[in-house]
Amino acid sequence: MQDIITLEVLSATSEKRFSLDELVFRTKELFETEGLAGFVGLILRLADEKICMNMVQGKIKHERQSCCSNPQYEHHDQSNRQFRTSVGKVMIRWRRLRCTKCGKRVIPLREFLGLERYQSKTSELEKIVAEIVSEQTYRRSSAHLSTIGSIPVPKSTAHRWVAQSTCDQIDGGNETFDMLFADGTGYKRRPDKEADINNRGELRIALGIDRRGSIVPLGAFSGKSWDQIAAVVQGERDDGKAVADMLVSDGESGIAQSFSKLCNSHQRCHWHCVQDLNYTMWQDKAEKMERRQMQKKLAAIIGIELPEEDFEKVEDSDKTSLAQAVAAAECDVRKLIKKLLDKGYGRAADYLIGASKNMFSYVRRWLLTGIVGPRASSMIERMMRELARRLKRMAFGWSEEGAAKMARIIIKRFTSAGQWEKYWKDRLRIEDNVLLILRSIKVENPLTLGR
Repeated sequence: MQDIITLEVLSATSEKRFSLDELVFRTKELFETEGLAGFVGLILRLADEKICMNMVQGKIKHERQSCCSNPQYEHHDQSNRQFRTSVGKVMIRWRRLRCTKCGKRVIPLREFLGLERYQSKTSELEKIVAEIVSEQTYRRSSAHLSTIGSIPVPKSTAHRWVAQSTCDQIDGGNETFDMLFADGTGYKRRPDKEADINNRGELRIALGIDRRGSIVPLGAFSGKSWDQIAAVVQGERDDGKAVADMLVSDGESGIAQSFSKLCNSHQRCHWHCVQDLNYTMWQDKAEKMERRQMQKKLAAIIGIELPEEDFEKVEDSDKTSLAQAVAAAECDVRKLIKKLLDKGYGRAADYLIGASKNMFSYVRRWLLTGIVGPRASSMIERMMRELARRLKRMAFGWSEEGAAKMARIIIKRFTSAGQWEKYWKDRLRIEDNVLLILRSIKVENPLTLGR
């Protein structure tokens, strides 16, 4: 279907003076309120007329199977419909046809566009709303849409759209990842006294790093144990197939117990080792100066750097020296643990005993395979800060379903932009089936120009 559409605009400007700002403002106002939506509506009306004409003449058949082997259609009536879009409310009056043989009624344009029966918005507007509310509150998002984009969407409507959307679906696949990260953060959820639910919710995240170094979101969960999350992450993998080669975590016992059996090795985050030693010594009532000294000692012991050159170019003697450095560091950690025990810092000693088991997995992995791995969970920590900014600093009173859904939208957008855009490209059906070309903008009286 090809049509040439002529745009007719009445322009009345003062001959004395007017500002450029007013001209831009009035032009924007015209096209936002009437021009763009009216343009889309006109194209839809032209398409509706063409499709219905072809069906009545028998040139094309209805997409859905009719009860008649050879249906014959006639015009029945018309009905008004409006759709919320990013260019305004598009008003159309589409035709309804009726089969003269069986009486079946159809709406050709709705089937042609692939619209749901009671659909009242476009998917492209839903995408805009989902992206905005993932960065700020629903109230601010509603004001932002109305003020900046001239798209009036009430906050309750935006909330309903996001709650019903499937844009948060995450497909982690069944590949074995290079790295697996897991972490959790608290948020203020909606309390329920009858169900004995307080306002302390916990959001838990799992991310994978594939062989290409790309981040793959594996899920965001609320109200689920780490065992349940591990079962979801494992998915349909065959028994014995690892989810990832190495697990990197902050040392939370639930993560280690649930995910370490799904990975070939486990690396404790060095940053958390140093930071948490301060907290456990504080629990043992150690003085601040002594806590700082112990932190510096531990940081110096575990700070083993891997060679920067390729694994194949590293001499065997250097690899041997690196293995010896690991053995010496482990010995120094044991001495530090003994020193803590001698001073009566039992909690701090117990913490280091547990952490020391997986402190140097990244070095052993490199010595065995030549693959470099992180010794800190900074990658997922950055993701957790982004989640905390949206779920903890901007809002409270989340339901567990709402918090988990918003978290999935955020991690999908910020860690897997390709997967996010692919979902919407499929949803919007962007298949190069529409071509619009601006041929010219001209005035009816050309004598007024060029003088």
